[in-house]
Amino acid sequence: MACCLLDVFPVELIHHLFNYFSAHEIFYTFTNVSSYIDHVLLAYSNYCVNFKSVTKKEFDFACQRIIPDQVISLILSDNEDTPGQVELFLSRFQINQFTRLRSLTLVDVGPDFWESIVTKLIDLKDLRSFVYDSPNRSDSWISKISYEDVTELDKDLFNSYGGVLPQLNRLKLSHGDFLASVQFPYLHHLIIKGCKADIIKHMCCAAPQLKSLKTEFRHYQSNTEFSFPFAQLNRLVLQIEGENLIELIHRNIILLNY
Repeated sequence: MACCLLDVFPVELIHHLFNYFSAHEIFYTFTNVSSYIDHVLLAYSNYCVNFKSVTKKEFDFACQRIIPDQVISLILSDNEDTPGQVELFLSRFQINQFTRLRSLTLVDVGPDFWESIVTKLIDLKDLRSFVYDSPNRSDSWISKISYEDVTELDKDLFNSYGGVLPQLNRLKLSHGDFLASVQFPYLHHLIIKGCKADIIKHMCCAAPQLKSLKTEFRHYQSNTEFSFPFAQLNRLVLQIEGENLIELIHRNIILLNY
């Protein structure tokens, strides 16, 4: 039997090499190379699973080999390149099986699977980054998550979803109008594609460690006075929608107090 040259390398060195690849690339490249490398694969505990742009064959191959508590980063996608992927993934795994997950990104995941995912997030004590990205989907459904106006079932969903937010240091959402009752003691980076101005004001106090903010908000009353004292920010990207914006910007808004 031919000798595999990788067998002479220590486990630690090969694991360091794995840090540069996604899980499906590692499995495709190194599975069945040798019995030694197979044991190295089983011992690796920092898999980053990125299913954003994979073929169905790559997806199935990776899912057969994933051990949930060895995954630290997970990207799921339901866009036009990966239709039906989230449903297939949830038929194999529950999100709360990924007990060491630090980062979760959902791309174009709609309301049919939202509850199945977010109600499990509270079990992920190591989760620090949650990204919901929806460039190809209309998200009017998620903007309806407002704690004051929802049904009891929706409140259960909100409580499950809201419970994990205070532990995050990175958050990206398509809407943020339901964040008014949440505190963010560890949040460093925030992207909200659409919310009310009151939410931005709330974040001034709710996220004392915030360093980066990108948001769009709606404002239609030019005589309203408000300030955003984000003295701790290093980066601010702000887009305002509404009437009389020139008057509003010149007379009413104080964005930063350095």
